Amino acid sequence: MKITRSHITRILTIILWFALASGIVVVLVSAVQKERIKKCTAVSIDFIDQHNYRMLDEQEILNSLWPSYSLHTPVGKSITSIDLYHLEQQLSRNPWILSANFFLDHNQVLHIDVEQREPVARLFTPDGNSVYMDKDFNMLPIKSTDMISLPVFTNFYTGTPNASDSALFKRIVSLSTYMITQPFWMAQIEQVNIDANGNFELTTQIGDHAIRLGKRSDWEAMLTKLKSIYRLMNEENGWTKYSFIDLQFKDQVVCVKKNSLYEIKDSVSPILAQDSVQQTVNRQSPPEKNKL
Repeated sequence: MKITRSHITRILTIILWFALASGIVVVLVSAVQKERIKKCTAVSIDFIDQHNYRMLDEQEILNSLWPSYSLHTPVGKSITSIDLYHLEQQLSRNPWILSANFFLDHNQVLHIDVEQREPVARLFTPDGNSVYMDKDFNMLPIKSTDMISLPVFTNFYTGTPNASDSALFKRIVSLSTYMITQPFWMAQIEQVNIDANGNFELTTQIGDHAIRLGKRSDWEAMLTKLKSIYRLMNEENGWTKYSFIDLQFKDQVVCVKKNSLYEIKDSVSPILAQDSVQQTVNRQSPPEKNKL
């Protein structure tokens, strides 16, 4: 058999590719061996959120990842033995964790970037237990590490969620978010009570009256109207005259004096509403409660 130039070229090409493949395998094996030799040098935890509170501390995070951290620390272990995905999944089970990112830098330091959830309301159940709620309706346990000033809702039932709960949760988050942006109402509204039908009633710092909001959610309109009524009360020293102010009807305000069963439908204007209450109560003493 005559060996031609093309045969020689083909043979040399095969040898070259084989040598190249062998070299790659050697490099990969060497790299793997080097990675196995590399050890984790430290663990660094960073909170990447901008919140001014800390519901988690570094030791709690370490213990949730490696129980008895001093005995099971990853420091000194091969970096190839550290399952970053598993660690992320394990830490995400903490209800206060919004996100957690794990990575190793070139110095073999294991970094854990943590972002906390942001609560918008504090909820109290009828039996006195308490939880936080965030904007995504997640229930967050109370922790002693820090306390947050948030709108308070009482008589919150934490049973199995149903269709009506979704609407209630949305109204809680909506009102809380509005109040947080309004320093006046954060200072004035002591708590929001939730009745069995999901109606809201405000208890305020000043005055002996309750504020009924019903199931409305146009907070700006209702509370702006209430602020106008407060101006009149302040001018007339009427903070202790009324048992409640009802804002749940769109086109009227209902004010009820203490020790009175008489409800007066008032104008949508707070000024006229106050005048109507005073004049009607002075002129009349009806034997029974008017129907709205």
